[in-house]
Amino acid sequence: MLSLLSMLIFVIPICLNLINLKYLYDIKNEYNCEEINSPYINVFFDYYLIELCLLILSLIILSYIFHNYIKIRGNFKGAKSRLFLIKLGKTMGDFFKNNTKIFELFTLLISGILIKLYYDIGNEKQCKDVDKYLRLYLFYGQIIAFGLITYNIIFK
Repeated sequence: MLSLLSMLIFVIPICLNLINLKYLYDIKNEYNCEEINSPYINVFFDYYLIELCLLILSLIILSYIFHNYIKIRGNFKGAKSRLFLIKLGKTMGDFFKNNTKIFELFTLLISGILIKLYYDIGNEKQCKDVDKYLRLYLFYGQIIAFGLITYNIIFK
């Protein structure tokens, strides 16, 4: 049951990455979009592709750990192994806890650049009709995400 719940956590980000990848792939392959088809789009296409691969890899590793928990637990019965895992977990937890604002600022930057990208695509005559409603969905979703991240940075 725990492995199923852990896999469901990854479903939403994977689906959202696939939607972004599909739209950016359509823009990259549209022959009318030569002006907007720049390294700008290629960077975000590669970013979402790498992020998707990391999410799928994390999903596979996590499901393997939960599925083979008894075998893996047997390998870490020694006190040194447990102590190493506790120190590693504490170090990683402290790293992410102490640098939360940096990660949020990076996410805010990416979200802002994506808003600009979708806005530029919408203003270009040849490209604005490529998956118009998908572009609007992604544009408004990024605006909402930008607002929520900004709120989280300022008030928390």
